[in-house]
Amino acid sequence: MAIDNHPNVFRFEGRTWVSQAPRDEALEQFRAQRAWDAANAKLQRWWVAITIGAVLGVAATLALGTAAEADPTGYLLLLPLGFGVGAILGALVNKRFNAPEGQHESLPDRPTTVPLTQVPSRVAKAAPPHATAVEIIEWSNRGFVG
Repeated sequence: MAIDNHPNVFRFEGRTWVSQAPRDEALEQFRAQRAWDAANAKLQRWWVAITIGAVLGVAATLALGTAAEADPTGYLLLLPLGFGVGAILGALVNKRFNAPEGQHESLPDRPTTVPLTQVPSRVAKAAPPHATAVEIIEWSNRGFVG
């Protein structure tokens, strides 16, 4: 790509990013923020709560259908509804138990980054090598070079 060596452009996780700050500084801040996000996501355990809720929703649907001696076709068609309701209830219960501020108290504050703009591949290919960071940001927001 034409802007690979630009001092304000860097690649992270297969995507091209641009900022007003120098490449190394922006990349370091971005990595720190992504690491913090990964640590915080592991502590929230949303998938566990949603899975338990979905399993309980399906089990409740089967139990109610069996207890009511309903036609199996009828209550088996309601299993997706029980799954969805259970998953939503599991998420609501998990939200109530999680820290209200959205992060675990043992974590430091979320790192901030300089303003970053994702560069679409068509802009990265068409941008001239001598383009300024401001031009690349403007073109990225528009979606084309011109």
